[in-house]
Amino acid sequence: MFRYRPVVAAVVAVPFLAACIPVPNVAPFAVGDMRPPAVASWGPTGDAELAISFDEDIAEALPGFASSPGPAVVSARIGADGRSVVVSLGGSQEPGTAYAVSGIVADAAGNLSSFVLPYWGHNPRPPALVFNELLTEGSATHPDAAEFYVAADGECAGLAFFCGAPMDFDFRYVFPPLAVEEGDYIVLHLKPQGLESEIDESSDRAASGGLDATAGAWDLWYRGGDGALSGQNGALSLCASPNGAFVDAALYSSRTIDSDTAYGGFGSAALRDRVGAIVAGLAWAASDPPRPEDCAGSAGTTSTRSLCRSSSSADTDSREDWHIVPTRGSTIGSVNSDEVYAP
Repeated sequence: MFRYRPVVAAVVAVPFLAACIPVPNVAPFAVGDMRPPAVASWGPTGDAELAISFDEDIAEALPGFASSPGPAVVSARIGADGRSVVVSLGGSQEPGTAYAVSGIVADAAGNLSSFVLPYWGHNPRPPALVFNELLTEGSATHPDAAEFYVAADGECAGLAFFCGAPMDFDFRYVFPPLAVEEGDYIVLHLKPQGLESEIDESSDRAASGGLDATAGAWDLWYRGGDGALSGQNGALSLCASPNGAFVDAALYSSRTIDSDTAYGGFGSAALRDRVGAIVAGLAWAASDPPRPEDCAGSAGTTSTRSLCRSSSSADTDSREDWHIVPTRGSTIGSVNSDEVYAP
């Protein structure tokens, strides 16, 4: 009983106190902005400058921005759009060389975002390249390869070839320094044998040996492991850098919209999504949504029946640019044949 009475008294007293003392009018607790800025895009804008864009306005670029290797960061300032940071360096960087930039930014609510981002040295004079011939059904004597035609002079350093799309790929190749002229051909050999004679050519087009090396084209060799292309259903892309804009693409398929119901006919979510990303990037013309029939037809390709553009290397970013050449009609490293394979 002794412990019970104070409890009763307290309960009775509550209405009396509430009637005599005004209750403050306090608004419910409101959660403010607690999400930090997210990086949307980044890359060099000049020899000694790069820009990092975010998905919201930036209030401050905190001290401590750094870039390595190479010239140090001189300043980091908010861009004119309010949601980017412009990083200035103390000297020029090498075109196509890999670097990394790090820093911390804050938004108006004080949310901090730290990052370390890879990028590649600015290439002020990239060439215009197009996929020109694809050997996707390689053999022991004619391994997989991708040929490019040079439509305008330039320096290749830092260009990036993807077996897939930039955000989803099986493997990637970053081009070394190589000055090319309009009318040149580049052959990227994707399954080298590891021979000493397999040389990345930079000054002498006849320097390299190896399977399908040619004295008339620039021979380059992928050394990152298994560089096999998808046989008859694939998506390839070429970008200005590993995180740059599309330069060209090649989509090929032997399937139709009726080949399956789950993936739009493409056979897998991966290929469907890669095709969608390339089409969305305006590197290939297709219906909405894309269908396998929008891709270059690849039924019938072999190690000597390659998928080719015309002899003029005309480029409309569509399936109409491509055909399969007859048996032994592959001309990797030189002008394409206009003959068409007839099943």
